[in-house]
Amino acid sequence: MKAERNIRLNLAYDGTAYHGWQIQEGPPTIQGILRSAIQKITGEQVNLVGSGRTDAGTHARRLVANFFTCSRIPPAQLVRALNSSLPRDVRVLSARRVHAGFHARHSALSKVYRYQIYRGPVLPPHLAREHCHYPYPIDVPRMQEAAKRFVGEHDFASFAAGTPEKNTIRRVFRCELKSAGRRLIFTVEGDGFLHHMVRNMVGTLLEMGRGRMSLREFQALFRNRDRTLAGFTAPAQGLILLKVRY
Repeated sequence: MKAERNIRLNLAYDGTAYHGWQIQEGPPTIQGILRSAIQKITGEQVNLVGSGRTDAGTHARRLVANFFTCSRIPPAQLVRALNSSLPRDVRVLSARRVHAGFHARHSALSKVYRYQIYRGPVLPPHLAREHCHYPYPIDVPRMQEAAKRFVGEHDFASFAAGTPEKNTIRRVFRCELKSAGRRLIFTVEGDGFLHHMVRNMVGTLLEMGRGRMSLREFQALFRNRDRTLAGFTAPAQGLILLKVRY
């Protein structure tokens, strides 16, 4: 019997047409179409592990996945074969063999997300797929001051979707909000993120920018652990997974 190889893939995709990463009944997902492409090429139904579950409609510049295979196809050839089978909005950027202990999710040290907001009165069509349109007056310096408070280890239950996970403590290593013309770029890096956490962080910052929440109320969200007290969930299309660090 051939020895299995552990293959690591770096992926990029426009998530507009997909129902997130994780395979589910019905709508197409990134994991589903990629696993089908791997099966078509190798003849194997592999266990494909992703570095995280991206939401429906969100994007990735460099999501990491891995799977074990008995196929001897060289990594460079595998990249070409997969890209020839995948739709054009999903690309395998690279592939390489890694040690057997590598796990795309469990081995990750941190993840970096970006959320993009366009503030102009009309959203240009070429930006529509990757920007949230928010054409309302906001106090950006106030939002920037609040964004700093996300850094550190906190209980993020107020920023979790639905019933929060059992452990809602997360560590945020860096968090910044930058203005670039009519665009706002929110970048956050942490050791892990709860479901909808980044989008809820952005929605809360926008509430701060509109003057609908005080800095004291914002700070209390970490203590109160109440989702109803935080801001709205920002739309999915503005969210991009930039990279995963190992």
